[in-house]
This record gives sequence, structure tokens and C-alpha cells, in this order.
Amino acid sequence: MRTAQGKYGLMTLAVWLGLAAAPAGAPAAARMPETGQMNVMFIIVEDWSATTPGCYGNPICQTPNLDRFATTAVRFDSAYVQAVCCNPSRSSFLTGLRPLTSRVWNNSQEMDERLPPGTITLPELLKKRGFHTAVIGKFFHTVEYAEKQLLAFDRIESYGKPPGWTGPEPILTFPPVQRAQKRDPAPKDKNSKEYREWRARNSDRYGDSGLEPEEEGDYRNAQIACALLKEFARTKQQFFLSVHQSRPHTPLTAPKKYVDMYDPAKIPAPPAPPNVGTSLYPRRVTVGNPDIFMSRQPTPREVKEAIAAYYACVSFVDSNIGMVLDELERQGLARNTIVFIMGDHGFHLGDHGFWSKYSMLENTRRAPLWVRVPGAPGNGRVCRELVEFVDLVPTVGELVGLELPANLEGLSFTPLLANPGRPWKKAVFLVENETNQVVRTRRFSYMEFGKGPVPAALFDLENDPWETVNLVDDPAHTQTRQEMAHLLKAGWKAALPDHATP
Repeated sequence: MRTAQGKYGLMTLAVWLGLAAAPAGAPAAARMPETGQMNVMFIIVEDWSATTPGCYGNPICQTPNLDRFATTAVRFDSAYVQAVCCNPSRSSFLTGLRPLTSRVWNNSQEMDERLPPGTITLPELLKKRGFHTAVIGKFFHTVEYAEKQLLAFDRIESYGKPPGWTGPEPILTFPPVQRAQKRDPAPKDKNSKEYREWRARNSDRYGDSGLEPEEEGDYRNAQIACALLKEFARTKQQFFLSVHQSRPHTPLTAPKKYVDMYDPAKIPAPPAPPNVGTSLYPRRVTVGNPDIFMSRQPTPREVKEAIAAYYACVSFVDSNIGMVLDELERQGLARNTIVFIMGDHGFHLGDHGFWSKYSMLENTRRAPLWVRVPGAPGNGRVCRELVEFVDLVPTVGELVGLELPANLEGLSFTPLLANPGRPWKKAVFLVENETNQVVRTRRFSYMEFGKGPVPAALFDLENDPWETVNLVDDPAHTQTRQEMAHLLKAGWKAALPDHATP
């Protein structure tokens, strides 16, 4: 198998798996299968809270397909994104660069204009390696932000086409959707009052979508994926396939059959009630949220209805993912395809009065992640070690033998796929912008704000998992604050496993 070499600890697979000297006290590592000729499939779900899948501990939200998949994969319980919203998060995990290096930390920054010269994204690396590349639905934030990078795809489905792309026509066609609501196109000027009003109409709502499952874009994306898997099984090409699911991004609407699965009266109230006096983002409590409940806080009844609607969206996505996984099995591809299922970041469901992402708190920075490598010794286990989404490019590179750039800022977590209990990173990092940053260790989270109600915040996650009591000025935690501030300043290299330190 070819191995990926990099500047910061991307050693050969043999060293990582313990075939060379392992760190003192580390358990014996099992051998990974040969993966260089395997296919790779990503399933990326938007705005997905890690508190919702059943296998992550939610007793109400029904995700039978994901729960079943978890018994055959490694489920990462402590996987963290590097930015607070879609564009910078995807720009990071598809380049292997952190937001302050990619220079993309909000949704308005055009990725392909800001990336360091010479940056090569994951689909470009895979295309260079000889993979047949296909994307269904959203991958980068917008087509306009990644026109050059999207040219690396041999097939583009349910997504705009970049200038100069000359790939095939859609593999499937669908009948027009007979929408109950009148067509409502978006105004072109995104800075206009009309655009803000349009966005509110099309985001700030929840409940029955008024569509049958077969009419929904996410269902159709899953059908397209199934058709492509049949084609890949026929041609026997080594492929990379990315499948998009737009829910549970707002509006929190789903087909009625999924909405009817949940009784709002049985939904518990969210933890960490809104408190403008202690909030790190008081405008959310007093004015409203970016995506839903945009002009006010919801009533207690609306809180439960919105959470129930979010669960309905997750269950709908679970059904679509199950369709794709079943087809992968049916076509005989499951035994030779590495599958990543992930969110692009988290989402707040009423905790702290928040109904969006755009925070440095746990429910934004933590996202679901499952990885199944056929034959990997860790399959069926839970990994509680800290990993970051910036690690995805080096991990894929290690598995399939990509020639990786030397400036990557992630670390291949392939060893955790063999031994999920192996000691790993000491901390993970996320930024909101150039001045607002957070470091999270197993026990503490520490934030610094260039602009906000407080200059810094420290939370003891062991005793206060919802980050409600700021200990930054508590004399009993002076040393912890100093240590966390030093770690934040030292950055990601200081948090690497001891055996991976440069």
C-alpha cells in the first residue's frame, strides 16, 4: 500500500499501527486491511446536532439505519469541526487547512479567492490519484466559491456546474414537484431587504413540508446515489462519491409521515435555559437567531414543536441514508468501499436560547462522524478520543495512498480505526473569526473573544457539560485558565499525541 507522507506526523501506516515501537502503556494494535484499492464514499449532512442520533444516546429521535451502521463502523463520540458554519467548516475539512490558514472563517468569504496559492482540495487529490469522482448535491459551500475545484468531478448531479465543466447529463430525471406553496425565487442582491425577507420566509419555519418523500430533494439525491452505485458496480471503476443531505438545515420541514412520528408534548425542554445576563451571545436571547426564530424567542410550546420537527428531519435523512447503504450492499460494493458519514457542523436546539450554529459552544463545534473501513479491527466500537474534521484529508490520504501536500494541519486518525481506544489528541480547536477562538480538552473549554460581552470564558465540562457557569475569574481555576490560554496560543501542534509530536 502506498502511504501518505506529510510534515507533521503523517508516518507510515506500519509505524502508526504499532508494527514499530508503540508508546509506553499503549495497547497492542491490530492490523488494518489493505485499503489502497478501496472506493471512498462521503455522506455529508447539513447542520446536524450530535445529540440527535439514537446511537449517540438520544432516546427519542429514531435513526435505525444509522444505529445499524454504527455496529459495523467506528463511531466517533468526540469529533469536532474547526469553524462555526458551513463555508469555513467545509473549506477546512476539504483542504486539511484550518480556517486562519485557509483564510475562510465565515460564509461570505469566497473560498477559491482566499485559499493559499497552490492549495489542493480532496477531490483534486483523488482525481489525480485516478479515482472516478462524483458528487450529488452540495459539497463546497457554493459552486461560485469553488469553480476550479469542482472541475475535478467527473460527474456532478443535483448541483450547479462550474464554467468549463463538460461531464455527462443527469443519470436520472424526475417529474416536476407539484408544490402546495407558490414558487418563491431568491432575490439576487443578498444584501437587500428583499433578500432578508425572502430568507426569513424560507428558513424560519418548521413542520410538514407538504411534499411526499419521493418529491424531496434529499430523497432524490439518495436515488441518484443508488443509480450511480449500480453503474460503479458495472464498470468496476475505483470511485469517490459524495452524497448530500440538506436536512436538518432549516427550514425544519419534512414529509408528514416523519413529522407524525413525534409528539411535541413528549419532547423534554432543552437544557441551559436562555440567560441574557450570562450569555456569551446575548443578541441571540434578546433579538433572535440567524436561522429560525429569527425575530424572537419561541414559546415553550414552539420549542418542543421545533425540536420534534428537527427530529423528523433527522429521521427522514436516516431513511435516505439507509437506502444508499442498502444499495451499496446489494451491489456488492460494501466490502470494498470506505464510508464516511458526517455532519458539516453542529446545531443548537434551544440550549442557551440558541437555534442555529454560529457559536463556539459544544453544540456547534461537535458533529456526528462514523467511519467504516471494511475489515478494520475497530469496526463496531466507539472512539471517545478527540479528533478534528481537519483530519479527514490526511486520513483519506493514508487509507488510499494519496500524495498529500506537506502543509496539512490535520493528523490521520487511521490508527483509531484499528484501535479506537488508543491515546490521541490532547485538545481540539475552533475559530469564529481572527480574534474569537476556542480550545477544548477532555475536561475544559476555554474561549477568547476580541469582541463580546466578556474577553474570555472557561467551562468545566465534567461538571458543567452545557457550559453555563463561566469560571474564568474564579480564583480556584486560575492555573487552569493559564494552562488553557497557553494551549490556545500554542495551537494545534502542541495538542498532537506524544508519539506524533514534530
